[in-house]
Amino acid sequence: MENPVNTMLTKGWKWFVIVGVVVTLAGFLAISLPVVAGMTITAIIGAIFLVIGLVQVYHTFSIPKWKAKSWYVISALFYLIGGIIILVEPFVGLFTITVMMVVIMLFNGVTRMFFGFNSRGHLDGWGWIAFSGLLSTAIAVYFLTLMNNPEFSLSLLGIFIGVSFIFEGISFIFIGTQMKKVVPK
Repeated sequence: MENPVNTMLTKGWKWFVIVGVVVTLAGFLAISLPVVAGMTITAIIGAIFLVIGLVQVYHTFSIPKWKAKSWYVISALFYLIGGIIILVEPFVGLFTITVMMVVIMLFNGVTRMFFGFNSRGHLDGWGWIAFSGLLSTAIAVYFLTLMNNPEFSLSLLGIFIGVSFIFEGISFIFIGTQMKKVVPK
């Protein structure tokens, strides 16, 4: 009987490399067309909001008491309105999602700095954590100052997606090549 791990390693490494190459190429495409990539993500988010809103509306019909139902109705309305606005005004949606992403990056950086400094006495790498938080905060503040520039604000999400895809693809290629090295001969 053949070992399932050996089977996965023998056949699976090729798929990791193929997926890695495709994802890496998608990353370069997203960077070369950042507004298109950002608009695509924005449209997907708008569609997801619509679906969530519709599911919640459907769910409200199964709730007998109005008091319990009202929170679902309000939530469904927010999702539906948000999804419609994003799909009808995609550039506004793209700008809003980009600003939210930069603000989250800012808060993440600040919290990492606080965590790093609060961990001084009992965590060896506290300085690196604080430094990464400071770097994230500085980059986020810089990005926020550039949000008035339409080219920048409409391209940033697509560039982030592209860079993320490139690193994800490279990691898949790396995993696949490492799997190939352990394939039993």
